[in-house]
Amino acid sequence: MASIQLVIFEIDGSEYGIDALTVNGILRAQKYKIQTIPGLPREIEGMINLRGQVNYIFNLRNKFGLAEMTDAEDSKFIMLHINGQVVGCIVDEVTDIVHFNEADLQAAPTLSNSLRVNYVKGIGKVDERMIIILDPVQLLTTAEFSELETPLVKLSDLAIPS
Repeated sequence: MASIQLVIFEIDGSEYGIDALTVNGILRAQKYKIQTIPGLPREIEGMINLRGQVNYIFNLRNKFGLAEMTDAEDSKFIMLHINGQVVGCIVDEVTDIVHFNEADLQAAPTLSNSLRVNYVKGIGKVDERMIIILDPVQLLTTAEFSELETPLVKLSDLAIPS
């Protein structure tokens, strides 16, 4: 019987899960300053410097169309390996790590082709709880993000001509 381990987190009172194999780390958001960049899509909050590397931070509240969080003291960044990059997601709180067996998983219901949410992989059931299982690649893929790369800048490119 196949099983999956999920990192469970909360956003606006709902529980979501993401495959633990994609998780690079969990950080306390208040310890990092997000550098905003004008012109980025709403769901990309900005960038942080993590261990000398620049990483984009996604705001899942904006992606899901939810209201901004008023008290962000407990917010966390879940850092994920996506397409060879490490990117982060702001979540309200990381609550659990759960093993699911195949019997506990259900495909996400679809209403119609026009209402398809391609980043929802399925639903995990634990007692009365329903955990929305997210596909991290689909969740963090936007047309704009696929074009974003942190360019390697040479010091000579920044030099002011004399």
